[in-house]
Amino acid sequence: MIQLLIIYYFPGLVLHNPIWGGGEAGRFAAASVAFIFNYSCYFSEIYRGGIQGVPVGQQEAGLVLGMTKSQIFFKVTLLQMIKRIVPPMSNEIITLVKDTSLARIIALQEIIWAGQAFMKGSNGISGQIWPLFFTAVYYLIFNGLLTVLLGKLEDKLNYFR
Repeated sequence: MIQLLIIYYFPGLVLHNPIWGGGEAGRFAAASVAFIFNYSCYFSEIYRGGIQGVPVGQQEAGLVLGMTKSQIFFKVTLLQMIKRIVPPMSNEIITLVKDTSLARIIALQEIIWAGQAFMKGSNGISGQIWPLFFTAVYYLIFNGLLTVLLGKLEDKLNYFR
């Protein structure tokens, strides 16, 4: 959340140069950049940990078999790394979906904002809580589907116990 605020407000307040522009397009660009920076750092650490988690003996075995370094990486290390990084990557993907609701901090028009706008509108059910309830149900269903799909992927890759 703090990254989102810094990315959006810092250039305008400190540098006196609002680089994101105005309106919804500027807020969307700032939110996208904040999420990209934040999650690319997490993902790079997951990849690094996955590569370093493959035992050195696997690379030595590849060298004994006469493989080049690139063959060792793509045919030995990468395949084992993918199996190791799926659980933390699944966690970060689900967290990213949930964090998109934080984009509301800079008033980005997204699902929660639309639900609140609908509540305040004059559609005959002004003031009702149902739009936010359906927003919560949407997040629940979407995260549930992601959890099931990523869980199946983890089970498929977990062929050695």
